[in-house]
Amino acid sequence: MLEAIVEVTDTVALPYTTGLQRVARELMARLGPDDGPISYRPAVWSPAAEWYRDLTDGEAEALAHPQERLPASTAIARRFPAPVATAVRRVLAIPAMRDLRVRARHAAHRRAEWPLVDLVRPPADVSTVLLDLEAAWNDPIPRDELLPELHRAGAGSAALVADVLPVLRPEWFDGVLVRDFDRFITGHLRHSDLFLCISECTRRDLLEVAAAKGIDRELDARVVPLGSDIVQRAGTSDDGPSEIGGPIGRYLLMVGTIEPRKNQELALDAFDVLSERHPDLGLVLVGKRGWKVDELIERIERHPGFGTRVRWLEEVDDVRLGRLYRDAFLSLTPARYEGLGMTVTEAMQFGTPVVASTAGALPEAGGDAAEYAEPDDVGAWVEVIARHLDDAAHHDRAVARARAHRPHSWDASAAAVRDAVADAFRARAGAAVRG
Repeated sequence: MLEAIVEVTDTVALPYTTGLQRVARELMARLGPDDGPISYRPAVWSPAAEWYRDLTDGEAEALAHPQERLPASTAIARRFPAPVATAVRRVLAIPAMRDLRVRARHAAHRRAEWPLVDLVRPPADVSTVLLDLEAAWNDPIPRDELLPELHRAGAGSAALVADVLPVLRPEWFDGVLVRDFDRFITGHLRHSDLFLCISECTRRDLLEVAAAKGIDRELDARVVPLGSDIVQRAGTSDDGPSEIGGPIGRYLLMVGTIEPRKNQELALDAFDVLSERHPDLGLVLVGKRGWKVDELIERIERHPGFGTRVRWLEEVDDVRLGRLYRDAFLSLTPARYEGLGMTVTEAMQFGTPVVASTAGALPEAGGDAAEYAEPDDVGAWVEVIARHLDDAAHHDRAVARARAHRPHSWDASAAAVRDAVADAFRARAGAAVRG
């Protein structure tokens, strides 16, 4: 049988869930060891063995049921007063400091791994495929080092690609992330057999990056749509009171890491224009602190409505997120670019109308059910939102479109991954069976 080793090192190590961690968790809940000719095994990198091992019981639990906690750098900074906390974050974000922290973490990881060597998987051979479903550029072994060795051993490899923005728009990202992502995507482009792209937009971008890097081999790049069905885990409409109270009657919801690309600044700009005319209106931002956002965070925390009409929630599990989506008046996704836009389809699962930007793959995600505006046109966003606030019939029609929208389920996503991997590695799977 062909064995797909699914990299989940970063996902089980993180105490919180963002987009790619959700993808890895949802897919691995549905891809198992007995999926026809291919066995899917979640694995983490063992620096002691310099190869992958099976998960411990605790890691398996963390993969299936993550605990939502703050990132370490945010938790450290919160121990200090606001001006000092900002300085601490800046120091922790210096590339040399981040690399030092990573090396220290890897050293501790190596020491902790020695008792677990009995969980190490057999060496890679023709019956092995490495499948990257997560943010594997954060993993201990860079892909431009690992993949050549794997392929020399006869193994195959594949990657899920959400976007290639750190290559196309490096100014939006932390410098360390740009460096590590470039090594990740270059390694895969040079060696991997299959690319699972989350949208047609991402597929086009991937091929553009490959051409720019001078990679002229034909790439097997397929679109695999992502699910958005968190409704069951979020509970029903009767499960507890609304998440937002106080002076807020209706609120605009924006979900996503606080970072330049997500464009929370536009949401604030639009809210500031509309809030004077609509005193019951609130703005709720859900997402952890990202990078290059010190001025934006300061603007949020110094906003005259902060804590009352403007809320920022960093730690939100699926139950709370579902209630926030369900009770929101509108969901906003003004991102300057998205590889797909899971917040668009997630919001509509709860019958919440969506206003999204025209950038990247967001129109693919929302189709005719969402409304759109350019990502830097504040006036257009104010106009679209104001119509919902002032025209109840227009808003009711948008609610009906959202409720009628039928995005892909995670079951369908897993089936698409299963089919693509089986098709791409059919000959290898046959050889493994015969062997």
